[in-house]
Amino acid sequence: MNKMNIIIYGCGVMGRKIAQALSDKRSFDVVGAVDIDNKLIGKDLGELFDSPKESGIIIEKDTERLFSKVNAHAVVLTTTSYLKTVFHQITQCLNAGLNVISTCEELSYPWKREPELSQRLDNLAREKGVTVTGTGINPGFLMDTLPIILTAPCLKVKAIRVTRMMDSSKRRIPFQMKIGTGLNQKEFQQKIENKVITGHVGLLESIHMIADGLGWELEEAVELPPEPVIDEKEIKTGLGVISPGNVIGLTSIAYGKKQGQEVITLNFSANAAVDEEYDEIIIEGEPNIRQKIIGGVHGDIGTVAVTINTIPSVIKTSSGLKLMKDLPPPRATF
Repeated sequence: MNKMNIIIYGCGVMGRKIAQALSDKRSFDVVGAVDIDNKLIGKDLGELFDSPKESGIIIEKDTERLFSKVNAHAVVLTTTSYLKTVFHQITQCLNAGLNVISTCEELSYPWKREPELSQRLDNLAREKGVTVTGTGINPGFLMDTLPIILTAPCLKVKAIRVTRMMDSSKRRIPFQMKIGTGLNQKEFQQKIENKVITGHVGLLESIHMIADGLGWELEEAVELPPEPVIDEKEIKTGLGVISPGNVIGLTSIAYGKKQGQEVITLNFSANAAVDEEYDEIIIEGEPNIRQKIIGGVHGDIGTVAVTINTIPSVIKTSSGLKLMKDLPPPRATF
């Protein structure tokens, strides 16, 4: 295969960033784009790039028409975090004989949360001879795939702890909104309870992927309610200046237990006043391993890269619903 032909499904912030990155690589051609937003339909996809250019790819609304007229190997789908919402979109792609790489967080390990939908996707993908995978920087790599890979030099693994400490002010505006930036504390709690804002999505998926990768049977996997992060001084963000006492981000913790002990602990913190950004993986075992990525991995760049770098493996692997742990470790593509 000389080049991999890719369709972009969802031309929001992540979709357009992925499209722009793909257009700069010699291994890929973007051959189509689809969205439901009337403000985007009919535009040249290149107009949405950070450095606008004419791409010749016009954003369309009719998915089936697009699929029937272009020769594509895979679809990069970047529309929503939730499998129930994205399920129909995925099946559209699979029915058209197209591989799917999606940033849908729940798709990264859907078997626990949505076993019936997962089985239907697996069956359909196998029937059509294609593959579907959910990925991204997190879930998809930093807090699940990478910890699994780092256990390779271990004879025994007793526990894994992963911490992601991230400066949210560097992230895209939709992400800053998703973690409650600018809300007062009462608004934050109400919107979390009513699921108006979601916080981070995917910690339980990462817990289950690690456990599955290590062959662990967990007694329970629990995600604690997100806690707001507050600062006593004004903080500048992409959403404006946040007054002292208001929310500048959140912390989410999840854990998995085996034989009464916490064997997997994930700590995700994203706020606009982080003193030190880092990603850290601590493996308690034989031997002990501690990996700390100083400065952390930029969430948006990382998501774009992991998504793109997973495409070749998805196209080449056997058909079905695949997890990142089922694929060869991704590597940079050019």
